[in-house]
Amino acid sequence: MAPAPTIRLATSAVPTGAMRPPGTGGLPTMALPKATVQLQPPTKALGTTFSPSQAMTVQADEEEEEAAGQGLVTILSGVGLAAAIVVLVFQVMTASTWINAEDNDNKGDWTQLSPL
Repeated sequence: MAPAPTIRLATSAVPTGAMRPPGTGGLPTMALPKATVQLQPPTKALGTTFSPSQAMTVQADEEEEEAAGQGLVTILSGVGLAAAIVVLVFQVMTASTWINAEDNDNKGDWTQLSPL
């Protein structure tokens, strides 16, 4: 099977030598390219404050988002609590079976569950 054809890459006028900090060795330095983006005219400087009406709008939007997810969170927390109670009841029932077993020398003594 023949290898895939290759395409020759165009080489640019970028120097192949190692880059050195300015002022060392007398070698010329290469300037970095500058990338700028023109902003739309109605821009504001960073750190400007919002007007009270804008701040209220932002706050109201956040409250609506929190309220929308609150119902689901409440339902899931109730389901989690119910599941934890069911697991606890089964653990106590299992421990009761072991503690009250006929062949247990300490029958009825719940302190045997404590590691201390």
